[in-house]
Amino acid sequence: MNPSQILTFALVGKFKSISRAAEHLHIGQPAVSGRLKLLQDAVGEPLYIREGHRIRLTPAGEGLLKHAEQLREEMFRAEEYVHRLQTVNSGVLRIGSTVTIGSYYLPQYVVRMQTLYPGLEVHMKTGDSREILQCMSDLDVGFVEGEIDSSALPASYELLPWCEDEIVLVVRKDHELAMNFRSGVPLAVLADHQVIWREPGSGVRTILENALDRQGIKVSSNIQVNGVAGVKASVRAGLGIGFASAQALKEGDTELVGQRIDPPMGLRWQLNIIAPTKNMRSRAVRAFLELCADNQLLV
Repeated sequence: MNPSQILTFALVGKFKSISRAAEHLHIGQPAVSGRLKLLQDAVGEPLYIREGHRIRLTPAGEGLLKHAEQLREEMFRAEEYVHRLQTVNSGVLRIGSTVTIGSYYLPQYVVRMQTLYPGLEVHMKTGDSREILQCMSDLDVGFVEGEIDSSALPASYELLPWCEDEIVLVVRKDHELAMNFRSGVPLAVLADHQVIWREPGSGVRTILENALDRQGIKVSSNIQVNGVAGVKASVRAGLGIGFASAQALKEGDTELVGQRIDPPMGLRWQLNIIAPTKNMRSRAVRAFLELCADNQLLV
């Protein structure tokens, strides 16, 4: 037996007619009769009896028809699923992202995606870069920060450089660093101030720690908060100085200012996309990656 014989039998059993089954399948009656004969030979006993232009199923045929109809229903569901995959405007796009990227970079892309494809569901998971890497098997695309070891990527995924941004010092507008270092703050100066750190695993924190270590600079740090919002709130309250993506300070906070670190170049960081290799990307992933290639949305 093969699936085409059973699916053909399901239609013959439904219509009680070989000719009508042939019309539905867009094939000739001899082809339908041939499939039925092969199926009947495989079963080893009659499945139907001809009565003029119609057929009557035998008890064996009635029993097999139940299974054939189940197979036909599953085939229909599979065809519907494939059809949905072939259109972007349906299904689910599962995105994993670090908190900073998910809060300050991705919203405009997700909004644009759902505007273009309103039938598509977008599910977002956030975590640090390590957590996103670990759960990529359950995601369609991931957004991570800083240096990533390509050998740690799951099979059939690749690392795509996305965009570069700057990490800035976050201080109150009336802070001495804002008033005395208009063009940027040298790294060494940070050792004289209380630092508010992000949680371990934060890309911003990792890059700052590495930059300080390279120059042998030790900073005072007794405060740790989660997320950029926590850094802003702590700095606003006068608890110390913090660090954040320049993108996170574009919302026009009236009390805070972002100062360049280690001028004139500043402290840069790379944002990356983890995506399936080209031959493994769904239509939704391809469409989203095309949107993400338009960095004008970040302006």
